[in-house]
Amino acid sequence: MAGFYEEMQEFASEMLGEFKQGVVTLNRTLTAPPDPSTPWIPGEPVTTAYPLFAIVKRLHQRYENGVLIVETGDMVTFAVPVVLPALSDTLAIDGVERAITNLTPIPAAGSVVAWKAWCAA
Repeated sequence: MAGFYEEMQEFASEMLGEFKQGVVTLNRTLTAPPDPSTPWIPGEPVTTAYPLFAIVKRLHQRYENGVLIVETGDMVTFAVPVVLPALSDTLAIDGVERAITNLTPIPAAGSVVAWKAWCAA
């Protein structure tokens, strides 16, 4: 069954690459090790940007069980990147950095084919 999900992952990457919207990157910031001569001073933060094949959908409002839910933000669907995404990462959408508020693999179990991330506006 792993072969099927690998094919689906390739298909998702191909489709999201073809229909990608704007420039979307996954940004990860790590702190460099401190200088051994001054270990009490933390190292400088280093940010690495990973380009994504992604589509972005604006979220506004919807009805759920007769209740109006109002939200602002973006839902970003992207192909599997070279690093495992985390909630501590950020997404840059056309140069504007956004915090990730929710992150979901597709499918929820098994080999990941794509990811969905929700970002605050």
